Amino acid sequence: MIETVLFSIIFSRLKGNKWPIIYKLLKHWSFYPIIMTCIFNLYIIYSMVHGDYRLLEYAKYIKTTSILFYLCLIYKYKLFNMSIFSKIKYENSHIMTTVTSPVSLGVLCMWIGSGLNYIAMWANNWKMPIFSDVSFSTGYSKIDMFNNTILYNDSHTFGNYTTNLIFLTDIFDCFYSVMSIGDILIRAFVVLIIYYSVKNINDKNINNI
Repeated sequence: MIETVLFSIIFSRLKGNKWPIIYKLLKHWSFYPIIMTCIFNLYIIYSMVHGDYRLLEYAKYIKTTSILFYLCLIYKYKLFNMSIFSKIKYENSHIMTTVTSPVSLGVLCMWIGSGLNYIAMWANNWKMPIFSDVSFSTGYSKIDMFNNTILYNDSHTFGNYTTNLIFLTDIFDCFYSVMSIGDILIRAFVVLIIYYSVKNINDKNINNI
């Protein structure tokens, strides 16, 4: 999710949060596990480009652990105690604040995204078809890659004209990863957590002036 973390930081800046505020997030201990995850993901991409797919066997555990690391930000910046509807105050309703928090919305996005991926796999014999394009130029995708990944219980395969529900499969190629609509929704969780962590720091900074 390297591209998602970078997008979240840029998005936070475009929403008016200055770099010194964003830097406060980046240098805090709660963000270190996320940085470590990004570095590890770079190693996975490097390995795959060079034909080593052994880590795919642990892909599900790696993704789950990566998501759990965001609990550090949720705890540190109390993201359950803030609503995404900044103009609506829920001081007298903790339930409404929690329901409309970035954490709740992020989890909902993950559920929907996972559900869409599940449907795509169900419709394609429990395989997730990939429609690679530009990632062939980087070496991330290779013609014979799935002859090797089958050894590691990987559920992906190249899509073709027989693929069902193509719009739900991995069709968004970004050079070193190919994502589905479901994957993008899952990544929305990361964007919400990072953005609202920065927003929390910014709001506290303004209140302390």
